[in-house]
Amino acid sequence: MNKYANITPDGTRDLLFGECALRSSLQEKLSALFESRGYSRVLTPAFEFFDVFNRKSSGFAAENLYMMTDSSGRMLVMRPDSTLPIARVAATRLRDEKTPIRLFYNQRVFKRADPFSGRRNESTQSGIELLGAGGEKADLEVIVTAADALAACGVTDYTLEIGHAGIFQSLAKALDTDEETRAEIREHIETKNLTALNERLAALGDSEAVRALAALPRLFGSTRVLEEAEKIFSGREERHAVKYLGTLAGKLAAIGLGDKIQIDLGLVHRNHYYTGVVFRGFVEGSGLTVVSGGRYDKLAGEFGRPMPSTGFGVEIDSLSEVLLARNSAAAPPPPAVLVFGREGFETFALQRCRELSARGVVCEHCIFNGEDEAHDYARVKHIERLEIISEQGISTVTIKKETMT
Repeated sequence: MNKYANITPDGTRDLLFGECALRSSLQEKLSALFESRGYSRVLTPAFEFFDVFNRKSSGFAAENLYMMTDSSGRMLVMRPDSTLPIARVAATRLRDEKTPIRLFYNQRVFKRADPFSGRRNESTQSGIELLGAGGEKADLEVIVTAADALAACGVTDYTLEIGHAGIFQSLAKALDTDEETRAEIREHIETKNLTALNERLAALGDSEAVRALAALPRLFGSTRVLEEAEKIFSGREERHAVKYLGTLAGKLAAIGLGDKIQIDLGLVHRNHYYTGVVFRGFVEGSGLTVVSGGRYDKLAGEFGRPMPSTGFGVEIDSLSEVLLARNSAAAPPPPAVLVFGREGFETFALQRCRELSARGVVCEHCIFNGEDEAHDYARVKHIERLEIISEQGISTVTIKKETMT
């Protein structure tokens, strides 16, 4: 027997019945929302040329990608992210499209996650990309749509943490060190590993940039955090970012999202292509990120069509786990009807199923040969109506609820 024939690879798992139904329902609700806001769906290949992701801005290390070669020996990679392929589409297939371009997607991504991160190697994302749109109006649209996306999925007790990628980038640029060290510092700030962060920064001596970077993980909370940040940051770029976040937070509050917003200046994102406002969302009682996104003004230019852009993705798997843990996701209902055809009337039973399906009635064709078996099956599966097709036509048996187990 093959050793791994009966198990799934690390970081993956089978999804059954209710879980599949819930994921489909979430994607349908999100698609309806995105379409109602003027976004059009696109679908990119599950595998792309490695060149799409082989860039510093991607933030993806080669060892975390699923790679292969095609018949010509060219390097391919299973899609680890949706934003880069969609930026490629906007810059090539949609190069003559007038901006802004509003696109949305429902698709899987594949990347090797840290085994202790709680993330899976295969996951589903639903999200939007607003390409060719810079400035405050676009940032507000995307953040509000992210909030509405969670609400559309039945989640109201969420928090959106908002930061600015430009703050870290400006401070890191001022350090007298190499890119590898900057990447380590980014990782420590993102994970709020204060011990490792302080050790790494201590080796760089004492400077204004070092002190500001050390402060980033604790600059978290209400908009009052921005007042504290103004006392710490002296650089023009950092102060401009802080002021901009204050303006956004004020307008989000005016829209009615004030109690949903937290400021997190230590939010830097592992994807290096972010350039401006970044955000991520959590649900009360869970540490899983259910939505994340932000502004990436330079990414499309790497594919040949410079344009400011922003967007977000909802983590369908994480959101599903949260809802299932709360028992707030109803199990899919059983079929309404079980159709049984007596001997000689098998084709009539199948035709009856077709008729019921056409009317929107969920039904199941019974493959058992005996009526007692059909009756027992209906009771076990909680199917309340059994239709028997015979020379007398259609006779109906009601499976009483009180007898159902």
